[in-house]
Amino acid sequence: MIKYLIPLLIFISCKSLPKEINTQIKFSKVATLPSAINESSGLIVLDGQLITHNDSGSDAVLYKIDSTGMITDRVKYHNLYNIDWEGITQSDKSIHIADIGNNRGNRKDLKIYNIHKAALWQEETDQDLSNLSYAGQKDFTVRPQKHSYDAEAVLVIDEIMYLFSKDWINFSTSIYSFPIYKDAVLNKHQTIETKGLITDATFNKENRVLLCGYNQSLAPFIIELRFDQGVFTFIKKVDLPIEGAQIEAIAYYGKDKNGSEIYYLTSEAVNVKLGDDEAKTDGELYKLIWE
Repeated sequence: MIKYLIPLLIFISCKSLPKEINTQIKFSKVATLPSAINESSGLIVLDGQLITHNDSGSDAVLYKIDSTGMITDRVKYHNLYNIDWEGITQSDKSIHIADIGNNRGNRKDLKIYNIHKAALWQEETDQDLSNLSYAGQKDFTVRPQKHSYDAEAVLVIDEIMYLFSKDWINFSTSIYSFPIYKDAVLNKHQTIETKGLITDATFNKENRVLLCGYNQSLAPFIIELRFDQGVFTFIKKVDLPIEGAQIEAIAYYGKDKNGSEIYYLTSEAVNVKLGDDEAKTDGELYKLIWE
């Protein structure tokens, strides 16, 4: 659903893009997303195409979009349910949809849907589930945005899934790791100080992980981590040159002819309240080049 947020900063239009952030990164708006995916909340690249989905309140649908933001295919699964799909990642043989959104803090049915790539575009697909729970969560009372057991970001490296929490209390991210295809009680792997809410993660297939998210002012950022033998090390944080955009997803696309890394990001449609006024941003597709 479209979210209403009260930012600490004044809403600024995204029309000023493209813009260089620094000498290493270029960031630009590609397109406004079709209304069917204005709640894009996860993103991967498969066979050169972007795959995305909406979050809570939507059907169990995956969309294939090209690099201009146009929908080229879709599938609605008959036996899967979208309680709050917040992330998507892939392993060698499967894609993994993370139904892990827990804004209110009361969910006891967190799960990962594991879908074999060969059956990805079939409406009738096997319901292969990995059920998750947090070892540290004892309180399941409803407390929207006042707890540490929400998450939106997952990725798979060497057949191990890593989940990055969206911590509404500490504005950091706890990292949990567990084998794919398995039920898991999540014990904290490590914590990264982010000073913001993490909404997605992607891996460049070498040693770089990028996290995306936004702070309390709805100002989006990218965090670079170095991955080495199961350990994530903070490298730097880069603010993106837009405000009033709820960046929700990021995916590594590949390298260009110069060896620069290409990433795509999406944002959700958002209504921003400014006192008695209200401004709306559409869901959008962005391109980031990491030189």
